[in-house]
Amino acid sequence: MALESPAECANCGTGTKTMCSRCSHAPEYQSGDSRVVFYCSRECRVMDWPNHKDYCKNMQQRKILLRASQVLKAAMLAYREIVYDIDLTKIEYRDAVLYLHQNQRPVSSQSKRGPFPNHMTDNIEHKEAALIKSQSTAAIALLGPLTRRLLRGVPLKIESMVVNIGKPRVPTRLVPGPDLHGGPHTVLKIGTESNETWIIDTTGCQYGFRDVFIPFGKYFLDNKCRILNGPRIYDAYETNDLDYLSTLHVFNKTKAQRQDMRLERLTRHHFAVFVYLSVHDNFLVESDADYKRKIGHFINELKTHMVDSIRKAGDDFEDSEED
Repeated sequence: MALESPAECANCGTGTKTMCSRCSHAPEYQSGDSRVVFYCSRECRVMDWPNHKDYCKNMQQRKILLRASQVLKAAMLAYREIVYDIDLTKIEYRDAVLYLHQNQRPVSSQSKRGPFPNHMTDNIEHKEAALIKSQSTAAIALLGPLTRRLLRGVPLKIESMVVNIGKPRVPTRLVPGPDLHGGPHTVLKIGTESNETWIIDTTGCQYGFRDVFIPFGKYFLDNKCRILNGPRIYDAYETNDLDYLSTLHVFNKTKAQRQDMRLERLTRHHFAVFVYLSVHDNFLVESDADYKRKIGHFINELKTHMVDSIRKAGDDFEDSEED
């Protein structure tokens, strides 16, 4: 990768515009600890490798984690954009709060599952918040197989934990509905071999958070968080939360509730199948331009797959009802 103005080669000091593409543009863990390293030739890069190796490998791992986080969030948004179950009537931003007005259905009626009503907002941040509202536990379950597949072979300690967000930037509230401000929010805690600890928060946009991959200390300090539960080893699978909810009478009192859970279970299985077929080794190891193209293609294919899966899940459900 090259710049318009020259910099100094890390090995010989010669003016050059070519940076080490493997480790450039990695996220910062501490202020100023991610720098761009330049080389004037392959020979200089090879000669300087003993000095550059540890730094380069650490920055490469940060880039992989950042990319994995971006893919996880994009996949969750894509899933919800196709499989949306809130009957929205209006999206309103007022007094630094995002209100999602809904037709609240009785537990005796099935939810309306279908595409997100894009006509209600042209604000991408409002749309993402509406898509992700109250989905942190579901995301941790749904994204479990994808997380492990993306980060397979990377030496990490991956844990989940439940936190309280004390300082949301833009709270999102359902109207009517309970005010869950201060309620539980589930995130991933990532520990690396270089003793860095990060947070992956795929559903933080419901609080107005834009970043999905954040240093642990910064996340807790900026958002005034406290831990409610965990951390525990992240071994969730796509229907982990549904398996637990199915044991609680309050979520299984009516036929409509049981039908909703069955359809959601079928749809999530289709998501997991797509992950298994589409995500392979080195999925995240590309140039920046190739990575962006690959992820764009992946998300478009995922949406197409989920549209088909809704039809398939409906057909499977009707067949089982007839039996």
